[in-house]
Amino acid sequence: MLSSTSSEVPAAGWRTFLALWGSQSISQIGSYVAWFALNVYVAQTLYPAPEQKAPLALALGAFAIAATLLAVLLAPVAGSVADRTSRKRVMLTCDVLGGGLTLGLVALMFGAVVPFWLLLAFVIVTQSLSIFHEAALESSYAMVVPEEQLTRANGLMQTTRTFSSLLAPTLATLLIGVPTLLHGSGWLAALRDGVPFALLVDGVSFLIAAAILARLAVPSPPPAEDHGGAAANLRADTRLGWTYLLRRPPLLHLLILAAALNFATAAIPVYQTLLTTFTLEPDRTARGLSFAATLAIIQTATSAGMFLGGLAISTWGGLKRRRILGILVPALLSGAGLILMGLSGNLYLTAAAFALTVFVMPITMAHSNGIWQSQVPRELQGRVFAVRRIVGRFSVPLGMAFVSGLSTSLPPGPIIAVLGLLVIVICAAQLLSPTVQRVEDKAYLEGLAAARGG
Repeated sequence: MLSSTSSEVPAAGWRTFLALWGSQSISQIGSYVAWFALNVYVAQTLYPAPEQKAPLALALGAFAIAATLLAVLLAPVAGSVADRTSRKRVMLTCDVLGGGLTLGLVALMFGAVVPFWLLLAFVIVTQSLSIFHEAALESSYAMVVPEEQLTRANGLMQTTRTFSSLLAPTLATLLIGVPTLLHGSGWLAALRDGVPFALLVDGVSFLIAAAILARLAVPSPPPAEDHGGAAANLRADTRLGWTYLLRRPPLLHLLILAAALNFATAAIPVYQTLLTTFTLEPDRTARGLSFAATLAIIQTATSAGMFLGGLAISTWGGLKRRRILGILVPALLSGAGLILMGLSGNLYLTAAAFALTVFVMPITMAHSNGIWQSQVPRELQGRVFAVRRIVGRFSVPLGMAFVSGLSTSLPPGPIIAVLGLLVIVICAAQLLSPTVQRVEDKAYLEGLAAARGG
């Protein structure tokens, strides 16, 4: 069985990763731009009238629900494919298909108004491709990156996601406004807006990523054992993913911690609106600030905190030993930030609490991913990481529903503070657990697994 040691990666592995990171960053920026533009298209082209608020809300909700459900339902399939197929081929296929489908939608938009059912089908297919691409990409890090650089590699990917989310609204808005800027002259006069231009950027970014990836050497481990058919393979692969974790309690503890963090922090955008509306109302009134200005201050602080956190872990590279502390200590700070934002009635203190809470999140995630990628054998990462995605992403809508539901009858501040306390209690328990502290001891993990049946 392969193990993830730095001696087994290609000599030019770090350069390969940087090229992979750069190409996928281009594609990710394009995808964020396209997602923003699709929402604008639904709101301004399909359901622009005031009396269409209900179908608009249902349409936007359908996009979000489809993306969330697909991430949970397809994770086992994507993980199985990542361990049974060339990971480079999976990523290439997804990039090319994603680019082709997006450019096809662009062509339709230039000629007619695209109905919602077709947009929803487009979202379902492209999000499915994204899930398969993510499974192959995440399980490829350890194939090309030296173990001591895994935390930095994950930090770079976290920074890209944050930067994409910050850049996308501005870039998409500029592209959507192209017909207006050019005064709708010539063939542009037939366009309602520039949404097709935003989608065009996404389609081209997919193809650029594919072109760069095609030139890179991204090895795959030997394919998993065949159990006699796709259905049998999927059942066996799903069972293996869960069994692997259940027989290694330290990794299972990390999974529980990640689920708790997701549960507590998934509703950050909801926290921003709720606290601005209720908790901060007296302070913002005293300062003479409008609701919109107050919310903008908090959102700006949150975005800056997340970006700086990603930049920090990318520059620093993370802990080389005892990386578990790179998860638990920042997570404790995140819990403290939640408590502070829940109890504070001061605008700027609340904004600082948001910034602190999200600043440490990329640091936590980068160290966590680094541990998983170095401890789980490379030929099993697709299947094991599928379990991580299922548990992690399923806790996100649960957290949002929990906070939103309780906030209908209780003040949101204390609810958020209690969630912060929950994070601190779980992190403190993990810090005091000798089992968790040995999560990076591979021989210890395999000894536990052997004692539980292999």
